[in-house]
Amino acid sequence: MNRPVRSTAFAKPFARLWSAGQTEAAAPSAPTAPLYDLGGLCSRPRARNEAAIRALCSSVNLGDGTALCRALGRYKMFVDVNDAGLSPHLMLDGYWEMWLTEALAATLRPGMVFADVGANLGYFTLLAADLVGSQGRVHAFEPNPPIAGRLRRSVQVNGFAERVSLHECGLSDVEGGEAFLAVPEGEPKNAHITQADAPTAVRIPTRRFDRIEGLERADVVKIDAEGAEEAIWRGMEGVLSARRSMTVFLEFAPVRYASPRGFLDLIAAFGFSLNLLDPERGVRPAGVKDILAAPPHEDRMLVLRR
Repeated sequence: MNRPVRSTAFAKPFARLWSAGQTEAAAPSAPTAPLYDLGGLCSRPRARNEAAIRALCSSVNLGDGTALCRALGRYKMFVDVNDAGLSPHLMLDGYWEMWLTEALAATLRPGMVFADVGANLGYFTLLAADLVGSQGRVHAFEPNPPIAGRLRRSVQVNGFAERVSLHECGLSDVEGGEAFLAVPEGEPKNAHITQADAPTAVRIPTRRFDRIEGLERADVVKIDAEGAEEAIWRGMEGVLSARRSMTVFLEFAPVRYASPRGFLDLIAAFGFSLNLLDPERGVRPAGVKDILAAPPHEDRMLVLRR
């Protein structure tokens, strides 16, 4: 998740539009400024969208280490004032990784089931909950207790509690196990599985994706887990073996895996095509050589489709 924020126009606008200023969350009792129209993510240049979203930003410090801000010009989000990596972007710009925001908006449809693995403060969880509608379902996975608490509050205040399930656990290839989560000071979005003796380690429970009710119907999955991606993928095998149509957005950095090529071969074995989400050009086909040609420490978002 540790990638730069860019402000270039997206190369190919998406076709699907959403009605202006509408959400299925409860309507406010007093007049407010119009909400950002999600159709803009699919129809207008990126720079114009970013400016419109930024203009709708506002935030207030609640005095308990938490601030309340407006994200994507639509959602009330509780963020961490001690977080230097993600929260400042949400408070001052109102968006995060616009290329992924655009791609998810182009992929998610009403009635879909979405899994947000590594949900953090819930930016993509809220977007997905809006896009899948009241007939859809979102499963958000966030094992860091204080961050999960803020995510839960954000889901509730936006009226999405009936369609979002928050799982305060880590995902792996072990059902009912435990792991230790290291949370870097000031960078909770970079929390990662570590050894038990790490000074900031938090003990967390682990589950397998394919043992969680409802995920057998997953249509879209986003996995951003700072090195746990391969274990999570192995814990999905029961769902993947069903060969349903699915799109997976998976953050990939070769240095994190014992055999990066072996991990890509495992992905392909389940019938997924390999694509890269390019911040400038959107989703484009990629081969194993293309993916492994990048610097090993560089995070790249794979888009896996079948």
